Amino acid sequence: MPSKLKTYLIIVLAATSLVSGLIAWNQSKRLAALQSELLKTDTPVVAKPRSASDPMPILPAVTETQTAAPRIEATTTEAFIEETAASQRPRSGTTRPNFAALMANPEFAQAMNLQQRAALDARYAALFKKLNLTPAELDKLKNLLVERQSARMDVMAASRENGLNPRENRDELNKLVAEAQAEVDANIKGTLGEPIFNQYQNFEATQPQRNLVSQLDQRLSYSSSPLNGTQADFLVNALAASKAPNADTGGGPGNWGGGASRTTITDAVIQQAQSVLTPDQVSALQQLQAEQKAQQQIREIMRAPASGTNAPSR
Repeated sequence: MPSKLKTYLIIVLAATSLVSGLIAWNQSKRLAALQSELLKTDTPVVAKPRSASDPMPILPAVTETQTAAPRIEATTTEAFIEETAASQRPRSGTTRPNFAALMANPEFAQAMNLQQRAALDARYAALFKKLNLTPAELDKLKNLLVERQSARMDVMAASRENGLNPRENRDELNKLVAEAQAEVDANIKGTLGEPIFNQYQNFEATQPQRNLVSQLDQRLSYSSSPLNGTQADFLVNALAASKAPNADTGGGPGNWGGGASRTTITDAVIQQAQSVLTPDQVSALQQLQAEQKAQQQIREIMRAPASGTNAPSR
């Protein structure tokens, strides 16, 4: 290679290296500056202590939408009315809903009637199926059941119109409700006959047992041994017959497994069930029994500190 060409290439290579170095140095400098800005941005801001002479900061107003809790759809007649009337109350919430005035509104009364009739199937579908009534008879029964459910609401509305206090006159109001419902029961018996009325009364009396059997039915519904109608009726009757008159029906927080309607699965019920249930179904019933015993144990442990026997020392 000629010496002049070699010298020229060396000069070009040196110049290229110098330019590349300058570019790299400039990029490194810019990167360092950018990192410094980011660190300034991420640094937490320390609030300056406010002196007594400084004005109070003005905070943005919180809207009702931001603070309102999620609404729960009303599932009972009284809750439905309470929810509807709440929309008509002043923001102070001090005004009681005027049920009599609400029911005087034809649109409200019609909507309430439809809501109550729609709720009947959730409670009485099994009864309606067993009674096998004609469409006309079933319609009469539904109307009477809606009337019976409205008895408490009607009594409460009348009591408020007459200045009665639900807390101070509870016994008197309960008596009025019982009398109103008894009158509807007499209408059911007179309209549809005593046999249908007796089946209705038995259905109402065994509702707690039906709820427990329904729980068992749900557990077995996705198994290879679901309950059939005969098995369910047998369990309802066995649970009703074994109900202890002085059974502990108290509940823990949230009434876990407690309440006046709690039905206990006894060993006698398990033994009787073995004659009509499959082994898998009996096993599921025993599992429910074990859960009830665990709930009872929870209640006893939680009550112990309140009695002072196992209270921690201070």
